[in-house]
Amino acid sequence: MNTRRIVYIAIFVALITLGGLVSVPIPFTQVEISLQTVFVITAGLVLGGVDGGAAVLVYIIMGLVGLPVFTRGGGIGYVFQPSFGYLIGFVLGAFVSGSLRSRLNAVTRVKVVLCGCVGLIPIYLIGATYQVLILYYYTGSTFAAAIGGLPAVGLLLIKDAALVGFVGVLYPTLHRAMRYR
Repeated sequence: MNTRRIVYIAIFVALITLGGLVSVPIPFTQVEISLQTVFVITAGLVLGGVDGGAAVLVYIIMGLVGLPVFTRGGGIGYVFQPSFGYLIGFVLGAFVSGSLRSRLNAVTRVKVVLCGCVGLIPIYLIGATYQVLILYYYTGSTFAAAIGGLPAVGLLLIKDAALVGFVGVLYPTLHRAMRYR
């Protein structure tokens, strides 16, 4: 791993952190609106699957060792937060979107958006499943209450898909500006 790769990974760790610290809670749910997901997908698209996933992994490790980089702080106890599943999904989401983008012969904005949207799938599958399981088993919510928060996840998915569309429009400029690989 060369210095340039480490610096770009660090840049995306910082962007993911900032994206999570600027968040707005959705009333009556355990979920918050943030810009984290779009930076995770962008890390994968720009850095590739391995380095994008590495940026997310560094971010998660920083939070688990106690740095307050997550939306609600940090520390090992964060694994019991309903939103922690989304963080787990972030690693796979960055990897999937970056791996798909790197396999493209001709990179177009539409293809980049599609790669980003496919990267959202593992984030939301893992995140929503983890959220329901933590709410049901750890916090003692009824199953109906645990499932009741999922409509807010749909709102987040729509927001993230729109932001991935925006990243797709900006992708050629981002790629040229970063001159990554």
